[in-house]
Amino acid sequence: MYNSEHPKLLRNTTPIRDPEIISFVKTTDTNNFLFNALQNLELKDTFLNEYFNWVQSSKLNNLKGFKKFKNLSYVHGTSQTFDAFYAENKNRRFRCFKGDFFYHSISWRNNYNYSFIDEEKLQPNDAVVISLPFSDNGYKHPDTDDVIETCNKLEIPVLIDLAYYNLARGIDFNLDEPCISAITFSLSKGFYSLDRLRIGMRCKKEFNDDPVDVFNSFDMFNKAGAAMGLEIIKNFSPDHNQNKFYEKQKDVCLKFKFKQSNCVVFGLGDENYSKFNRGSRWNRVCISNFLVND
Repeated sequence: MYNSEHPKLLRNTTPIRDPEIISFVKTTDTNNFLFNALQNLELKDTFLNEYFNWVQSSKLNNLKGFKKFKNLSYVHGTSQTFDAFYAENKNRRFRCFKGDFFYHSISWRNNYNYSFIDEEKLQPNDAVVISLPFSDNGYKHPDTDDVIETCNKLEIPVLIDLAYYNLARGIDFNLDEPCISAITFSLSKGFYSLDRLRIGMRCKKEFNDDPVDVFNSFDMFNKAGAAMGLEIIKNFSPDHNQNKFYEKQKDVCLKFKFKQSNCVVFGLGDENYSKFNRGSRWNRVCISNFLVND
């Protein structure tokens, strides 16, 4: 029965349990894979350079100005990038849209000053985080371009979170804006089991030698994650999820009467799915469990 009470519908985002990815990870994790990764002194640079090029190889999305973010660091998921951005801008007021990744408001409520962009105008002493694709609709928040324009005028630093990029299609965005100081990616949402390995990349315009860079310079990073991530990006396209599951997403959304999101793991429900609402105008439902056979 296809309704809002179906137990396989999820409020939180989960990777697709793709048998092809599961099999690949199991096969790769043999022949001293972990030990060899721990001994590899070139792994970090190799991973970051390959990841940087891999992002640009998407046929379904386009990030203009991406090459200007040439200062690359391994991060333990996008959350480490967020923590560094918070620390760098600790004297500013933090801003994000309602419905964005809950990690922000949880972090800010006890340690920083913050206000949702939806509730109050941007001010010169703000710092902004925006997810792209937007966490709550899988495409782009309709006010994104206006916010970027305002941040340019007021010299407000902006971090763009691209954690869902390898789940998306139709993202065409210009990163070459003065206010955008950093962008960040993760393999967690796109490839099942990698979410436990914390595999991410931060790309910055300017190098400022913060704690993330210090740990990178001393080779203190998750080598197991980088090694497995490197194998994934060598063998699978950034468009893998869209190419493989788009038609299945379309079918599931039709059955539940969802609007099909640009992120393949989401459907957007009407008022009957209000229990999935995360504080914004969308009722985003994760349909990962329906995209593969049990």
